[in-house]
Amino acid sequence: MLTLAAYAAGALIGLVVARGGPRLRAHWPVYLRAQLLVTAAATGLFAAWELTAPRQVVGPFLIAGVGWVLLGAAMVSRGRRPPGEAALESWAAGPNGAFWVLPIAGIIAGPSAIMIAALANAFYAGPNALCIHLMRRDAPRRQRHATSWIDQSALLALGIGLLLHLAGPAPSWSHLVLRVAAPVLAFTGAGLFMGSVVHPHNLGVDRARSAAWRWLWLAAVRVAYLLPIVLVTSSAPLAVVAVLSALGAPAFSPIQQAVLYGYRSGLANLAVRWGWLVLPVGLVAAVLI
Repeated sequence: MLTLAAYAAGALIGLVVARGGPRLRAHWPVYLRAQLLVTAAATGLFAAWELTAPRQVVGPFLIAGVGWVLLGAAMVSRGRRPPGEAALESWAAGPNGAFWVLPIAGIIAGPSAIMIAALANAFYAGPNALCIHLMRRDAPRRQRHATSWIDQSALLALGIGLLLHLAGPAPSWSHLVLRVAAPVLAFTGAGLFMGSVVHPHNLGVDRARSAAWRWLWLAAVRVAYLLPIVLVTSSAPLAVVAVLSALGAPAFSPIQQAVLYGYRSGLANLAVRWGWLVLPVGLVAAVLI
């Protein structure tokens, strides 16, 4: 209930803040980067630090592989689009690992599913880092070089977490970070997502039919990659994370990144409006598992 309440509260605050005037909207990139640094990076650090056995990483690593598959598919079919825009589209068609899968998997399957989802999010740092590099390089809105380390903080956090793991076991209190992360990510993710959806930068974007077909194709690639994991695994928590990744809420980050970097992406705007249609199917499947 706490996580569901956090979603509702975050979405409401996001709407209020986004409509609060030009000054608040102008500072939206600051809020986006602060959320990335405080929540997503911390989750990746502690997930890597808490590793206890090599076999723990196999399932999450396979799930995170969908990021590489989607990036490759988007690049091969990008046509005249710049690589940065194709990278944004691949992310928009991908799973919502941090703000949807992790909190909901925790509700359905408990701490084991939270750990799997957190590790998968940590491994998404690889394809996401390349996406961020391409998006920053081709961004319509020029980016300050000093912000690069914040945008890539998830990858840095994963590296620090692995180094801490090699240096010694995580402290006994560290598991609390991942449990607290579920409602925190729900709150911040919903708030910044809703505020970005109604941000003036995205409201005026044309959502052409070609963008809809491209989104449907990339979303089909995501489902085709992830569903076999659900069918072959004997781990119920892993299956729950995989099915929520395949059939879940649209990714929250791309619509925020469209504001951050200045992309006017019809696909990203379509994904956040129509990507919810498969969510009931994913929830029912996860509960049945």
